[in-house]
Amino acid sequence: MKTTNCPSCGAAISFRSAISILTVCAYCKSTLIRHDLELENLGRMAELLPDSSPVQLGTEGIYRKARFTVVGRIQLHYSQGIWNEWYLLFENQRGAWLGEMLGNYVVTFLIRSPGPLPPFSGLRAGQSVILKGRTFQVANIETARCVAGEGELPIRVGPGYDAPVVDLQAAGNAFATLDYSEDPPLAFVGEQVRFDDLKLTRLREAMPVGWEPDAGIQAQSFQCPGCGSALTIRAKGHTETLACGTCGAIIDITDENFRILSTFKARIKHEPPIPLGARGKLEDAEYEAIGYLRRCVTVEDMDYEWSETLLFHREQGFRWLVEYNGHWSLVQTIAEPPLVTGYGARGRASHQGRTYRHFQTAKAKVSYVLGEFYWRVKVGEHCEIRDYIAPPFQLSLELTDKEAVWSRAEYIEPETIKTAFPLESSLPARIGVGACQPSPHEAQRSKFRRLRWLFLGVLLLGQIATIALSSDQRVHQQTFVFDAETKDKTLTSEPFALSGRDSNLVIRAETNLDNNWIYLDLALIERDTGASVAIGRELSYYQGVDEGERWSEGNASDEAVLSGIPAGIYYLSVEGELPPTLPTVTCTLTVFRDVPSWSNFFLALLGLSVVPLIFGWRARAFERARWAESDHGPSGKGEATE
Repeated sequence: MKTTNCPSCGAAISFRSAISILTVCAYCKSTLIRHDLELENLGRMAELLPDSSPVQLGTEGIYRKARFTVVGRIQLHYSQGIWNEWYLLFENQRGAWLGEMLGNYVVTFLIRSPGPLPPFSGLRAGQSVILKGRTFQVANIETARCVAGEGELPIRVGPGYDAPVVDLQAAGNAFATLDYSEDPPLAFVGEQVRFDDLKLTRLREAMPVGWEPDAGIQAQSFQCPGCGSALTIRAKGHTETLACGTCGAIIDITDENFRILSTFKARIKHEPPIPLGARGKLEDAEYEAIGYLRRCVTVEDMDYEWSETLLFHREQGFRWLVEYNGHWSLVQTIAEPPLVTGYGARGRASHQGRTYRHFQTAKAKVSYVLGEFYWRVKVGEHCEIRDYIAPPFQLSLELTDKEAVWSRAEYIEPETIKTAFPLESSLPARIGVGACQPSPHEAQRSKFRRLRWLFLGVLLLGQIATIALSSDQRVHQQTFVFDAETKDKTLTSEPFALSGRDSNLVIRAETNLDNNWIYLDLALIERDTGASVAIGRELSYYQGVDEGERWSEGNASDEAVLSGIPAGIYYLSVEGELPPTLPTVTCTLTVFRDVPSWSNFFLALLGLSVVPLIFGWRARAFERARWAESDHGPSGKGEATE
């Protein structure tokens, strides 16, 4: 560490890093350039804008088991608000940068020139850029302006300094920034990190508004500079603009004079389904509704509009509640871009082990705004939206020439919204099927499958038990001859005994029919009571050779099943009807008692198979209704192809 004195006020100035070339005097705010131990005073540094960062000079933390100290900061202003770049000094004197924006943090290190890079003017959001053999996607293109700096820094900065920068993202939370303020551009590569993972200490003792652990969010009221209406800032230090619902003025709330950035005139004034200022508990955190906007897409000259409510929590940051046709989803931006493959109906996006299918791509525009937002929102701004679904989740890419933002949505039942927020008015009724609405049939599929296997198992066990308990006993056999002499005569069999429980009886007939037929009029008669059961059976069998091919028709044997026959002494009464030629037909009748039957088993199995067919039909009907709203529905290129 090298120490000297400020040439302006005489205060002690220390340089912890050997490569630092600039420092800002903590007492007089002079900007000092280092020439060894000689300091050149460049004048007074501009004041930093108030922000909500918990980090300060002297904050210490750990990154990948290495300790660091925050020794400097550059504060920049860009289209979405304030952006801090904290300069970190590790114990081994290595420097790094901790980028902080809207509660998101990235740690990056300056790398050697990665070779030729695309010109700043030629880059577009979503474009691929290769750094150190790794493919990144352009996530944001900005020309940020330096507000001020503090502490010691390895570069020369000052207010009004423009920084054309490009943010890149890759799988595995990889992050990179290209700084085109230098020639050749500087490349910083690192990763996105969670605040808690840095194990930061010596944070601000008196947190700015929005970071007090127990005090909640302090609201600030002021009058609209356009119409004088009373307005309220609910997330001061986190948001950039506020839209007046009375006159349509969009106000820069970072400007102390509340400058009007733009105005709009709405044909219809919309009331947010969740009133601004309402608080509700979602994901175990209490969020406050601070902004409301509506977007629309135009398809075949028809506008389709949906609403988005911006929620804020002092630690969890921002979330969106999106509503379309009464269907709700909770949305937050994601740091790691998914892997996208294929186009159209075959488009897929893979993220955290889950595969999403392309649902639709459309040009969306903002049609109405109310409340405050973390970027300079304006009515009429456009972006391309690409949606991928894996119910109950949805991935969406919002793409402009300068920005590519991925977000992840999860479907929320309207009852959850009603429980979370104390609403006086009713929520919009649900219409149709939501894009990422979970199928009720899918939730029942595993339960239904278990029940189906259970019923099948019970059915099999029942059939096995039936077979095991059946005696399958032959109780009588007798042969009858039918010819001209027996015509119009009734023949009877010898008596036979049936014992045991009431059970079935199978009468099997076997004949010597050959190109003939016979009709048997049978009756099973109980000898003592005279109770009888009549059966009529027609047997025919024909065969021959036609044009060298043998054919046959009918069957010379048959069997009849009688159910629930009680025990007793029985005999058969048989009368045969023959064709006019009166052939001689021999018929052997065999009687079996308590024969296991498979007919009931197969009927039950058929009934069991009908239920899955109905279930599958209803599930497919639900999916057809979902995909009818997509780019791949009516033509059958979506759900129906898989």
